[in-house]
Amino acid sequence: MADKPVPNGSTPKDGDDVRRTLVALNLVHGDRGLICALAQRLGTAGELRGERFAEEAASSLEAPLDRIRTILHAARGRLDDARAEMARASEDGVDIVTLVDRDYPPALADLGLQAPPVLYVRGSLTPLPGISIVGSRKADAYGLEVAAWFARRLAAAGLVVISGFARGIDQAAHRSALAARAGTGRTTAVLGCGIDVDYPRGSRRTAAEIARHGCLITEFPLGWQPRAHHFPIRNRLIAALGFASLVVRAARRSGSLITARLALDLGRDVYAVPGSVLSRESAGSHLLLRDGAIPALDPDAMLDTLPTPILARLESPPKDTAEPTRSAGGASEVDDLLVALREGARTPEELASQLKRPVPGVLATLARLEVDGLVRRYEGANYALMAR
Repeated sequence: MADKPVPNGSTPKDGDDVRRTLVALNLVHGDRGLICALAQRLGTAGELRGERFAEEAASSLEAPLDRIRTILHAARGRLDDARAEMARASEDGVDIVTLVDRDYPPALADLGLQAPPVLYVRGSLTPLPGISIVGSRKADAYGLEVAAWFARRLAAAGLVVISGFARGIDQAAHRSALAARAGTGRTTAVLGCGIDVDYPRGSRRTAAEIARHGCLITEFPLGWQPRAHHFPIRNRLIAALGFASLVVRAARRSGSLITARLALDLGRDVYAVPGSVLSRESAGSHLLLRDGAIPALDPDAMLDTLPTPILARLESPPKDTAEPTRSAGGASEVDDLLVALREGARTPEELASQLKRPVPGVLATLARLEVDGLVRRYEGANYALMAR
């Protein structure tokens, strides 16, 4: 995948026209791969009408000219719809991020010509490193417990947990990530439908919670219903957004296995959780392990093997521009306490004195951090950071 999309932040002077053109192209039903590739070359709405543009695109992409013309003609007819789509998204609190926008995730550039031209985002895209956790919709108790364990611990370490929001392993990973870091863990849900569609049905509350502490993201326009062929398309985003992928449960033929293969193609590390040799839901994971995937036996062991650049980003996270939260157990209180513990072990009373906070509140926060695996209690009621 040598070809790269338009660099982020290089929006031309007629940026609004370019963005609307990309949204119009993205509204077209059809060959998603060809639509994505055309978007890399499209500059203005005028090019939708240009025969020369169509011919050059057909030649460079080695695609039938008639098919190119059909897609461009359909996109011309959706320009007014694109304007309405952008207005509706704004009203619904959804950000539309295109290839030419600064907020477009740089990790998706690795998809080359298959990078989506448009993303719909509810919540906040974060530059913090993310790890993709995927697995079966029909997960058993073992799979759900393992997914929750890894997601909670990895999120507690500061990683963004990325998954596909399906029932089973995906939602277990999302919920556990949200519970980490005293309820401030971050997670990203990549959808196979429009961002305003309640799918899986009855998941709106979880989706809203994810949007508050991370984001929902999809390349599919508003109102698009989930279709079987959407999910393999979605999986490439899950694979690309994470610096690595963890497969918890996967059958021999499954979307999770597709995601893992895509991650390998992108040069990402792939971890797999072993399971029973009698379980069909572990057969795919065992195939990955046979082919060289890294065995995932313990989340702390995974953290010890993280690449140095990832560790550096976790130790120096970007500053939040929002007003700090000072409520009991809030994000700012957690961060201040963790910073204080970098100086060495402290008793709750010493921490309370240093941070000028009540002892009961400090004890409550320490208890949550201990559950999250971030601190450890030693003899003499001393608390210290958990070594990684």
